[in-house]
Amino acid sequence: MKFSPFNFQAPLAAGGITLMAFNWLQFAIPHGAGSVKLSDIHWASLSPTQTGLYSLLVGLMLVLTTLNLLLTVVFLKDLAQWVAAGKGYQEFMSGPPSRITGIFVPIASLAMTVAVVFASAPFFIPAVSANAQALVLPGVVLFAVLLLAAFWLEARVIRLLLSQHLDTAKLNFVWLLDVFAFGLLALAGTGLASLAANRGIASTTAFASMLVLGVGTLLLAGKLALLVYTQAKSRALPESQLLPAFFLVVPITCLYGISYYRIMLLAQKWFALDVKAPSYALITVGYIVAVAWALVTVYLLRGYFRNYFRTSEYFPTQWAMV
Repeated sequence: MKFSPFNFQAPLAAGGITLMAFNWLQFAIPHGAGSVKLSDIHWASLSPTQTGLYSLLVGLMLVLTTLNLLLTVVFLKDLAQWVAAGKGYQEFMSGPPSRITGIFVPIASLAMTVAVVFASAPFFIPAVSANAQALVLPGVVLFAVLLLAAFWLEARVIRLLLSQHLDTAKLNFVWLLDVFAFGLLALAGTGLASLAANRGIASTTAFASMLVLGVGTLLLAGKLALLVYTQAKSRALPESQLLPAFFLVVPITCLYGISYYRIMLLAQKWFALDVKAPSYALITVGYIVAVAWALVTVYLLRGYFRNYFRTSEYFPTQWAMV
């Protein structure tokens, strides 16, 4: 199979479902300080329904964490060969704006893998849980590498866009993939800042995360406004293969909402600021927007689901629904 940066959507999706299962257990299982661990589940005291549900969630975490890591290793090797060869990379970067932003999918996937490792490794491995701080510095180094790569690629993409005429009529929501990648980077960065016991590491990582959030928010505001205006101006939806990309706004909204929320919690922790009201408002508004966008998208795409989805061939935009 010919390599494409969009291949990284597979480990990205596996990581996303892993975190869904982990977060469910995090809020459902009583546990002490820090994140939930497998040893916190007292199986003998659970009802049959709880046993079945938690077994399913733990199994999903184990299988999909393994899948995320294996696919990441395989695709990183393919990515290195693809970039080294040069031709495929140059062809990809000479494509239309919406396709070019696919170059950010590997960064998004690797940021997701950071979050998966910090959730699953302490959950399954007691020795890691007892020494979680040992993972922070390597995580911060990887976060820094991904951050620099994201800013370098964004600068290159902007230069490419400025060097050619931008046909707004051909834009679609795949164009938001760089915004999505910045959101996942912010999620990973704020997670590391929250975990770090060293104030210097925590504050530096939090500042870098705020920089990522700021750039990502500006990109989101500008791109989303242009996409909504272009779509409202058009009398027809994009071609069927591109329609699932409408769903990208949902995870983007959640990623930025949670990341800003974590920044507020860090401000409360380190500077004793009262963030209860603004943080509650932020999370509430963020999820209202996400749910509303999802419902409107389902309504707009009802014809797609009814007439096209079940018989369609695979297309990368379908990962947006996952």
